[in-house]
Amino acid sequence: MNKEDLIINECEELKNLLIKKNKDYENSYDKTLDEYGKQIGLIRIEDKLNRLKNLILSEEEMRTEESIIDTVFDIAGYAVLFSIYLKEKQDINNAK
Repeated sequence: MNKEDLIINECEELKNLLIKKNKDYENSYDKTLDEYGKQIGLIRIEDKLNRLKNLILSEEEMRTEESIIDTVFDIAGYAVLFSIYLKEKQDINNAK
């Protein structure tokens, strides 16, 4: 498989994961940002970055069910959700 196909596969997997989790959590990401502000988007990503750092530096992955790849996917997912949230808010503000 070439790099382009790998990118397409990863994005498809991430898309499916985000759609499933968004349904399971009933769009809680947007609700949390609406309630507490945009800083929560940064905090969620930073929490996952800290988790990734700990997994890599301490080799904790061997002792937990959460893998490095799972954590990287979570970071990518939060980045996508945050981007969508910001774009939706921008569209709302531009429409006023």
